[in-house]
Amino acid sequence: MNSIKKPVGKVESGAREGTEIKNCSGSFRIDPSEIAFDVDGVVADTFRAFIEIAFKDYGLRIHYDDINEYEFWKDTGLDENSTNDIISRILDQPLEADIRPVTGSVDVLTRLADNGNLLFVTARSDRDSILNWIWHYMPLARRDSIILVAAGRHEDKLPILLKRGMKYFVEDRLETCYLMESSPVTPIVFDQPWNRSVHPFASVNGWEELSDMIDWKKPWKTGCHEHV
Repeated sequence: MNSIKKPVGKVESGAREGTEIKNCSGSFRIDPSEIAFDVDGVVADTFRAFIEIAFKDYGLRIHYDDINEYEFWKDTGLDENSTNDIISRILDQPLEADIRPVTGSVDVLTRLADNGNLLFVTARSDRDSILNWIWHYMPLARRDSIILVAAGRHEDKLPILLKRGMKYFVEDRLETCYLMESSPVTPIVFDQPWNRSVHPFASVNGWEELSDMIDWKKPWKTGCHEHV
């Protein structure tokens, strides 16, 4: 991928008919009951944790802003066993791996959880470890409002979102966004160094911009999310 950055919040050919996605200054209005979230790279600062473990335990220095591929760990120079060790720790023990929340995520997500159900859809296969991580970092949120679905594969996220009536999905992996391009779900790219190639999707540069897109005054719809 090259490093050309798409103008934040602008929608081009990927816009969905009938949506109000125009920019991040106030015309982008999302019903809070119709948006769901990826976890790693959007809520959990997972890639930074990988970098920190790689340096601390293996002496490998990786600069965060130099990551230009989602699966960057395949080409770091680390041997396969070391790479798998880091990935296993991140997947199985996110708290012990010291993964921290992305700046601004906790406040926005807690506010959403306090108003209705909050849906996360992750490609992780294990639900409990990352759900415990979310509970740990969102202690003020209502636990019974937090729903996390472990899809197991990136390709399986869209059917889950459609089943639950979601219209927007915040995601950092461009390949997943393209899977949704012709669907009723509008992907919103959460800006990261690895997704800055030219693409047709709306982008947000952090949680403050994302919060500005949400119509906080809109009455919350019930029954949109299904507990699993």
